[in-house]
Amino acid sequence: MARLGVELGPRAIRGVRLEGWPRPRTQVVEVEWDRDDPGDAVRTLRETLGAADRPLLFTKRVKLPALPAAERRNILRLEPERFFAVRSEDLVPAVRDDDDLIFAAKEAQLAGWVAALEQIAPVDLVEPAPVALSRALARAPLHDVVALFDGRTDGIGLVEIRGGRVTSARRLFGDIAGAAAALAIDPGPGTIYLSPWSEDRARALAALLPSASLQPLPSVSSVTGPFLPAYGAALALDAPPDFARTLVSPELGRGIRTRHRREVGLAVAACAVALVFALTSIDVWRARATRELDAGLEALRRRAAPALALQARLETVARQAQAIRAIDAERADPLQVLLALSRELPPGAFVRGLRGSGTDWQLDGYAPNAARVLAKLGAGPEFRDVHFLSAMNRAQIGNQSYESFALAFRYVPAP
Repeated sequence: MARLGVELGPRAIRGVRLEGWPRPRTQVVEVEWDRDDPGDAVRTLRETLGAADRPLLFTKRVKLPALPAAERRNILRLEPERFFAVRSEDLVPAVRDDDDLIFAAKEAQLAGWVAALEQIAPVDLVEPAPVALSRALARAPLHDVVALFDGRTDGIGLVEIRGGRVTSARRLFGDIAGAAAALAIDPGPGTIYLSPWSEDRARALAALLPSASLQPLPSVSSVTGPFLPAYGAALALDAPPDFARTLVSPELGRGIRTRHRREVGLAVAACAVALVFALTSIDVWRARATRELDAGLEALRRRAAPALALQARLETVARQAQAIRAIDAERADPLQVLLALSRELPPGAFVRGLRGSGTDWQLDGYAPNAARVLAKLGAGPEFRDVHFLSAMNRAQIGNQSYESFALAFRYVPAP
């Protein structure tokens, strides 16, 4: 948002427009004006950016009780003629809690200037030019400054800044010699900043103050010296001010606070509406994204269906192969079982049938003595749990008597 700082000088209005963030662009303009009829100058300012032969600002040191700035200000407003050279005129003073330096302006004139300037934009702050100058010079950074503003026949302004704070401000009427005499009283300044810069005036002042160094006011953020007070006024809007320290009248202060509250309320309402729209947009976007994802997944499922079916078949075959391998690992080799039986069976015994399932086996056959077959196999290291499955039967084959047997056992190969 653009900000406009305006300095009302004796014969000219200087304006500085700040726009952009974080490095604002600056635009400056200077317009001659009539203090009693500022309309033409304001219109020129408005067209360009999108400021009397008597002083506009009273400056005085006033001894007041140690009270807060707002109460000290009320004392000055109650009896302005007691402290300033005015009669039956209301003043708007700018006071500080810990300083006796007071700035003041006539309230009627100030109201007229504010009304004229509000044709450009709402006025948020009115403050003394020396205070705005100190704020701008702090960006240089310059915190100890003696500045001489050469208004020639309109007077010479003298501003002293110490530690970034205005300690003195006055207007001297007369020639440059009077200003040099005032400066010579204080031996402190080694450098005097002259504005506007003039080689002739600088040489004349240097001849009267040979120990002082004369320089033009420096440029700050591309803003030249004559426009620094207006630039400092624009910078003041970065933080909410204490109106008692400014030239904002109580009536103007109430209007500024009311406008700020209204702007804050409108901003909050706009943020709430924007938040609702954002949440609605998020829901709509989420629903659309979900639909798009579902459609994409369905298309992928259709494309992947043959591969998924083949994968299922492969998994089934793999499980079957694994089961076969497990069974095969558990089942002994029939030839090994037969070899072991041939070693352990007693003479005269022969096998009629052999069946196996894993490690469990059944053996049918004939032998002269079936009990001896059972005992013989039970003593073998590869045969476990040898037992009869059925009763023995006797049979006569030729002149030899045999017993039929049916045995069950577990075969465990020797390690």
